[in-house]
Amino acid sequence: TIAKAICPETVTDNGEITYTFVIQNTGNTPAVATDNVTITDTFTPVLSNITVEVNGAAIAEGTGYTYDAVSGAFSTVAGVVTVPEAAYTQDPATGTVTTTPGVAVLTVTGTV
Repeated sequence: TIAKAICPETVTDNGEITYTFVIQNTGNTPAVATDNVTITDTFTPVLSNITVEVNGAAIAEGTGYTYDAVSGAFSTVAGVVTVPEAAYTQDPATGTVTTTPGVAVLTVTGTV
């Protein structure tokens, strides 16, 4: 699953905004680089001077993502985003299985 959040919710001209994408994997295998996962979105309004991070580590335009500053179209480069597999635990008394998703976080910050 992918959830997208924006902070702050209200931004004035020349204000900074951050989009946060939380990618969760509930499967029993990780999404690895060779799976070629990509995250795409179109930012409206269009952002300028963007910075992009995956799990807190900066990625560079061209090698980590592409961005069209005219249309706002954004995409990570295939394989840059990886997501670990979920963890499963079973309660020995009840037999209930609990799933803890593997998580990756993509953040895009820019000026409106």
